[in-house]
Amino acid sequence: MVATRTLFIEDHRPMLHLTIYEHSPQAPTVIFIHGMTAHAGFYSEMIPGANYLKALAEAGLNVIALDLQGHGRSGGARGSLTYADAMRNIRRAVDFALAHYHDRIGITGSSMGGILAFYAALEDERIRAAVCHNVLDLQNIRPVLYLRRHFVLVPLARASRPLRGILGGLPVPVRAFLEPSHVFEQPENLRRWRADPLCVWAYRLNTWISLFLDPSDKPSIEAMAKPVRLLVGEGDRILPADYHREFAARLRCRKDLVVVPGAGHMLPLEYLEITVPLVAEWFHAHLGSI
Repeated sequence: MVATRTLFIEDHRPMLHLTIYEHSPQAPTVIFIHGMTAHAGFYSEMIPGANYLKALAEAGLNVIALDLQGHGRSGGARGSLTYADAMRNIRRAVDFALAHYHDRIGITGSSMGGILAFYAALEDERIRAAVCHNVLDLQNIRPVLYLRRHFVLVPLARASRPLRGILGGLPVPVRAFLEPSHVFEQPENLRRWRADPLCVWAYRLNTWISLFLDPSDKPSIEAMAKPVRLLVGEGDRILPADYHREFAARLRCRKDLVVVPGAGHMLPLEYLEITVPLVAEWFHAHLGSI
């Protein structure tokens, strides 16, 4: 039986909110990172009957779902998160996993969370394996720019980098860089997302720059040494399957790419029955079972 609890841990000043789904103390433990705008509860409460985090726990995993700072129930200014903040937040979640479970720790995430999970596995030696729903080379995002407005807004954001000290706090709507209608296939799920009071709908300019437009603090993806499985929907319009094929071809570690036929972007919620076994299988293979 899965036990559920929530708690806060401290990361310097912001308090970080964790939602824990425990299968058993001996089970492999995975950190879950949410996507852009979202939070852990988005994957457990938004769609009735579609609790992705509980389903992962029922598949034999201890799940520690993190609200990144500035998101969900964690502290910090809404929509303010640098790459360094994200890596530090995740390290604190790994600290918690080590203190309360064991060292068989993996990481997984969805969309932006999949991207950050990949880099956290690359940077934190304590993380042993990863499953990433979506990846992106943060040293060069140009291959995934596809909206007409991207080719106006991204150069403007890059040009503003010398003025980050002055302009960095400006809020930039998520819609400037992300088309919401490309996230969910079912209109009712899109409506639920827009109605979620804990979601973030604008990020600071400094957040956009730090996460996506500053390659200086991002390691090369070819440095990944952990076993990693990449998941993507065949019809994902935000981070396409062909891009994932090119990304996977560059990796030198043990890797696996699964393209889910006929699926769009939101695999964890709209294709839960397919996604959960793919995630659990990889972690049981590389972290061991109970």
